[in-house]
Amino acid sequence: MDFQARLEALTHHLRPWSPLWSRSILQGWPGSGAAYPEDWLAYARSLDEAGERRLDQGALAGAPPPALSVLLDALQELTALPWHEGLHALTVAETQGLSAKKTHELERVLALLAPRTRVIHQAVDIGGGMGHLARLCARTFGWTFHSIDRDAALQDKGRRWLTRTQSPGGDTLRFIQSSVEDGLQPQLDPLFSGQDRASIGLHTCGPLALTQLRKSKGAGFILNIGCCYDKLEIPRDYPVSRIGSEHPLPFTPHALALTTRGRHHKTEEEFARMKRVYAWRFAFDLLSRRHFPERGFVRAGDAPRALYAERFAVYARDRLERLGLEPGMTDAELNAFEVSVRAETRDLLLCHLLRDRFARALEVVLLLDRALLLEEWGFQVELLQLFEPRLSPRNLALIASRSA
Repeated sequence: MDFQARLEALTHHLRPWSPLWSRSILQGWPGSGAAYPEDWLAYARSLDEAGERRLDQGALAGAPPPALSVLLDALQELTALPWHEGLHALTVAETQGLSAKKTHELERVLALLAPRTRVIHQAVDIGGGMGHLARLCARTFGWTFHSIDRDAALQDKGRRWLTRTQSPGGDTLRFIQSSVEDGLQPQLDPLFSGQDRASIGLHTCGPLALTQLRKSKGAGFILNIGCCYDKLEIPRDYPVSRIGSEHPLPFTPHALALTTRGRHHKTEEEFARMKRVYAWRFAFDLLSRRHFPERGFVRAGDAPRALYAERFAVYARDRLERLGLEPGMTDAELNAFEVSVRAETRDLLLCHLLRDRFARALEVVLLLDRALLLEEWGFQVELLQLFEPRLSPRNLALIASRSA
């Protein structure tokens, strides 16, 4: 893949719409709505429930505005990344106690590693937890494997697991309790250096992904799957490559949070539940603005799922009590308020559905920037889809090798 051309094309399409994707809709409302072209909103308002679901899936029903259709087609094409096919099937004994998500991830990571790591003899896993990946790699490939994690309790569980499932040939897995940090770490740094060394980070959180890459400049192989992009700091963590610096996007904390949105297609029930959650949150925000304008934006916080199945008054009363606020309204008045703002809360929802269409493209920009950095360091680089998004939404794998 020509990472530079892909990055330049994506930033070309995304930059004109930065006033839309770089702002929080709710926190900036109603001003944030001005970033959305009126014909986009008119089209979205014309959609029925099925059309809204299709928009949530990235498809456009009916007769969308040409500019919107062209833009979404371009973003879809530029974010279409190849899939890694195949899996390394694990036995019942090997997956005992593992979740379906973890089993799914491990089977695909092992299949990806097998043909790419024939010269590897040692490996290190960042944030290895109980060491499931390390244990399976050590037994499957015969590697000496160091699993690093700062959580001693998880590592103790991993040692007990290792004892219960002892390999006939013995295990070459070592647990190291530590944090992987930028800067010199004499006890850890040698583990990342050498043509026969692999550096693996499965869902490295925020800037930890970049720390792994920097630590691994001398490794023979790198596998990184990032997550929690909302924990990155701009400009420290983006852009990091020379080409990325020549084509930067104005990422904000709100834009970084957008990159973490889920990708799977929702069922009708899931979509209806999402709409109800948004409706109650948006109505509560409008209520607090009207009755407590001096408070500015009020964070309602995550509510128990059961509250969203209740009438608005039940949800609002719970949130108001948690925040220590009293609007002096009866439950009937609270429910009537929600009804009165439904047109506005639907506009908020539609803006969210439109804004979400930029999420994947922004995530891919971050990873293309990292891919270009690895190429600048002399690695051969791949960017592949690895996991099923319904099970593991952060499914993009950055793979770098010194050998063909």
